[in-house]
Amino acid sequence: MEEALELARAKDTNERMAGVERLHQLLKASRKSMSSSEVTSLVYVCLDLLKDNNFRVSQGALQALASVAVLSREHLKLHFNTLVPAVVERLGDAQPVRMLPDGSYLLSWRYNGC
Repeated sequence: MEEALELARAKDTNERMAGVERLHQLLKASRKSMSSSEVTSLVYVCLDLLKDNNFRVSQGALQALASVAVLSREHLKLHFNTLVPAVVERLGDAQPVRMLPDGSYLLSWRYNGC
């Protein structure tokens, strides 16, 4: 896993893409839960990858996070306050995400009728 994370941190887009693909393969094949430190490392790499200009790299980061959610839900919950705004920003229409006093999120959504 460490090798895949290092590739995902690379400056070269092709190396990042290879790292993301390797992460996806490792996580998809894994049957065991990840440790808290492994989840934390993966989350921080994915946060950077979500900002990547290459769609396939950021899509791979989302797929990796989805796999982690299945494998290690409890450890991933610790990172929700950081992950949700980053994922929404990547998927959304660039509308701001606001945290409400109760800890939930308010997402601005504009509908432009057809």
